[in-house]
Amino acid sequence: MFFDTHAHLDFPTLTERLDDVVAVADAAGVTRIVTIGASRGLESNYRALEIANAHERIWCTAGIHPHDADMFTPEVLAIMQNDFAGQAKVVGIGETGLDYHYNKADRGNQMRSFHAFLEMSLEFGKPVIIHSREAEEDTLQALRDTGVSTGILHCFTSSRKMAETLVSEFDFHISFSGIVTFKNGADILEIAKEVVPLNRILIETDSPYLAPVPHRGKKNEPAFVRHTAEIIANARGISIEEFGVQTTENACRIYGIEA
Repeated sequence: MFFDTHAHLDFPTLTERLDDVVAVADAAGVTRIVTIGASRGLESNYRALEIANAHERIWCTAGIHPHDADMFTPEVLAIMQNDFAGQAKVVGIGETGLDYHYNKADRGNQMRSFHAFLEMSLEFGKPVIIHSREAEEDTLQALRDTGVSTGILHCFTSSRKMAETLVSEFDFHISFSGIVTFKNGADILEIAKEVVPLNRILIETDSPYLAPVPHRGKKNEPAFVRHTAEIIANARGISIEEFGVQTTENACRIYGIEA
């Protein structure tokens, strides 16, 4: 039993064969998926909600990716609040955050968008899903400034200090992707093993990106989350079955989904 907590099912490479993607995932024991609204502006949110409403065991989130923060306006914020945030199948706000690696959007716009979605997560009582790349201090400061204490840092690639802060000062869950299976992902795997409590770990694919070994180089899909689970479970010295059950319970709890 596995829960892919972060996938972008609205991408054409997945949408075009969505029934097959879901069936293959189910056969691999991946029984729940959250598809992320913030893939490509507003349109991704509509598509993600459509997918979630059409599948009993798929949920979605609503947000604007930091790469798209230049399009964030009060009008866009109103649409997110009125059309998405209150929907039953929308279980999280985001992904949102800061990306200082690619800098595809103005940093000031990224921060304004991030603050707005952090406040929305508080308003609607739904966890924020954070994308943070080379922006650790600003990410943490935004949490402190808005009073957001819980949520998910997805696709963890940050420092050990960042992980320690999120699980001690804050009540965050940390999600690990296929990166932990890569040769250059040893430091991330070590954090998954040593820093994050078992009841705060999540797993994700970030489909269609970051396919884990042995599928690296292919388009990623939810069924492959099992490989991420296996390598973290082995590192922690527990069975993949126990790890699957625990991470699914964690995901259901943070997303407010009945286990």
